[in-house]
Amino acid sequence: MSATPPPDEIRTEARSIEQDLDAAYVSFREQLEQSLAAAQRCLERAGSLEDHGLCARALTLQGNIAAHRGDLRSATRLAFEAERHLLESADARALVDVASLRSHIYFFTGAYAQALSYTDQALALAERSEDPLLRTRAGRAANLVLGNMQARGLRERLREQLQLTLDNGDRWEEAISRNDLACERMTAGDLAEAEAEIERALAAALRVQGPNRFALAVVHSSRADIHLECGRPTRALADTARSREILAELGDSNPYLLAANVRAEVQAHAMLGNLDAAEGAGAQALDILGDTMPRSRSQILATLASALRKGGRLERAYDALERSAELERQAFAEISELQLDLERATRRARTARRESTELAAKNQELADAHAELARRTGELEELQEQLLEQADRDWLTGLRNRRFLARELGHSEAAPLSAPFSVAVLDLDHFKQVNDRYGHAAGDQVLIGVAELLTQATRDTDVVVRSGGEEFLIVMPQTDARSAQACAERMRAAIGEADWRQIDPRLSLTASVGLASTALERPLEAIVTLADQRLFEAKRSGRNRTVC
Repeated sequence: MSATPPPDEIRTEARSIEQDLDAAYVSFREQLEQSLAAAQRCLERAGSLEDHGLCARALTLQGNIAAHRGDLRSATRLAFEAERHLLESADARALVDVASLRSHIYFFTGAYAQALSYTDQALALAERSEDPLLRTRAGRAANLVLGNMQARGLRERLREQLQLTLDNGDRWEEAISRNDLACERMTAGDLAEAEAEIERALAAALRVQGPNRFALAVVHSSRADIHLECGRPTRALADTARSREILAELGDSNPYLLAANVRAEVQAHAMLGNLDAAEGAGAQALDILGDTMPRSRSQILATLASALRKGGRLERAYDALERSAELERQAFAEISELQLDLERATRRARTARRESTELAAKNQELADAHAELARRTGELEELQEQLLEQADRDWLTGLRNRRFLARELGHSEAAPLSAPFSVAVLDLDHFKQVNDRYGHAAGDQVLIGVAELLTQATRDTDVVVRSGGEEFLIVMPQTDARSAQACAERMRAAIGEADWRQIDPRLSLTASVGLASTALERPLEAIVTLADQRLFEAKRSGRNRTVC
């Protein structure tokens, strides 16, 4: 057995480990591999000294590197392992570093209440330490959470953080602080100040003495968002391209920053009317992310869904949103399961007195997190319902569409509609000539006007469908043949008598109607087929008439 080193040697070695850890904490975003190797060496050295505080700090640094790479499972394990060391230590820096790491893990998994709780804990501990470097590090970690959640008093907090970095003479931290201020100003709507501050951030990043690529990637990504807010999608794409290029040079792309770039690219392509490019950017990023960071993948899909919905691609938007919701649930379930497993292992190492209070706190955290997930899932499901409703609507007229009709035809096969009911199929006469003579824009105005007339001429219980082109289908429940014929004539007359001169002085319009009714329970499809045949008879008989 080797002899225990003298106390002076132990203190000297502990200070050396602390200095190495501080240096690695400063540089790990720019030099991942070197910092990881330094953290692993420090863990071995701290373990030989049985210094639990330094062990916790070395483990937390490894956890930060894992989170930076998007490996939240490893980050969570390392955070819990560090907490086990803190049972034997009250090292202020270790306490701050572990709390900051936990806040980021909860933030990246969408458990915002827990993220805020650990952020407040880290800031309070750092303030009590009066260590400027520790306050800077804790403040930077906190700003990621507080900035994205637009916490109260954020602007004052960011200015204090900037002043702290200026006092320390740290250009890298100054660049990140100015970047955070620019984002806050953008969110507040002060775009002029946001642009000025992001340029100051870029200048600070370029003046960094040493590695600065990650800082530059962050600043270019934020500048892309500001360009989007200012309506400059082309310039936004240039900045996201530069940010992604830098991340590629670094080797390990930060998934959170990559997701921010892709969301900006999707929005920029959508603003330029290039939805195919928007979908392509999203798909490429999802391939790069693979199985890491389900939360970031979910945000990309949600942004893509919004762009597709605005572009009228409702079915694809609905699919993207559905995938987003599934990834949200997957991410939260995975992290919750891991946290529960690790908490059980940690709990066994605690004393009986501490076990009860610690377990109660963790259970409350998980209960709050699950409540947050339930709330978020409810919002997503409500949005899915809205998208489904929009997917069943014709984008031009607002009427029900072929997708809705196909589903109703399928339902009626299993459960025929109760009698009596009637179906009218209405087609605008010579509509191709409207498009040819007056243009497709005029044709669209005609279709919108006809949709309004048909809605006014029918009851609330009737269903008006734009079944394709200039053809409309009207389902009339509890309507016999005589009443249906009267309704069909009302619709036909309304179209023929309408004043279309506001679209073009020469424009007039007529319609032909095929009508079918039944007094027996029949599948909807059979009555629609019969109405179609009668529409053909109306057309063949000279148009502008109802055949029933």
